[in-house]
Parts: sequence; structure tokens; C-alpha cells
Amino acid sequence: MKNEKQSKRVKNFEDLLRFKLAELSNHVDQLRRELVVEDDVDDELTQATRSSNREFVIATIEREIRNISEIEQALKRIAKKEYGVCVTCERTIPDNRLQAIPWTRRCVDCAGGGINRNSERAFGQPAFGSSLG
Repeated sequence: MKNEKQSKRVKNFEDLLRFKLAELSNHVDQLRRELVVEDDVDDELTQATRSSNREFVIATIEREIRNISEIEQALKRIAKKEYGVCVTCERTIPDNRLQAIPWTRRCVDCAGGGINRNSERAFGQPAFGSSLG
């Protein structure tokens, strides 16, 4: 029964990953089409605005492509029966983390986001060293 429940759990995450993969692929295709559409403009302000928008779209495409790659890797981990296991500490990644980022490879603690990540730091102290004092 436990194996069947685990299999259904992983299948749900696989479906979620495949849906997100299709969604991101479509978004990248749409952004690429928008990127190509440009007309000649003599106005410097319009050129600057378009250049800024183009840089934003390119950065978005790059981020989406990284996410697509992460999703494809997660699907490979499912096929190898390695999905949902932290690649750093090898503990099971909690479902709430997988729901938030289904392609994640690390648990919250190993990803650097655990509640105890800076337990020595006192309240009110800067997280990073300060060069002011």
C-alpha cells in the first residue's frame, strides 16, 4: 500500500512538472516571437525603451530556459526513481517544498533557506559583514 501511495504521489508531481514544462515552453516561444517584431524608429526615447524591454525579455527567456532544463532533469530523476531526494544530504524533500518548486534538487536546509541557517547571528545584527564600522 505504501508503494502504491508513493507511486501516486510521484505521478502527481510528474504531471505537475509536465504541465509546467509545457507552460514554460509556450511562454518562451511567445517571448521569442515578440522579440523578433521590431520596426525602425528614429526617436531615441522609443529606441531606449525598446532596448530596455528587449534586455528584460532576453533575461526572462534565459530564466525560463534554465527552469525548463531543471524540469527536464527532475523528469529524468523520476524515471530513475531518484525524485524527491535531496542531492546533498540524501533525505526526502518534504512535499510542501516540492509543491512550491517541483523541480528542486535540494531540501530547504541544503538550499540555504533553512530556519537555522544563521543561528549564531543575534537579532538586529547584519547578515553580512559591514565595512561601515
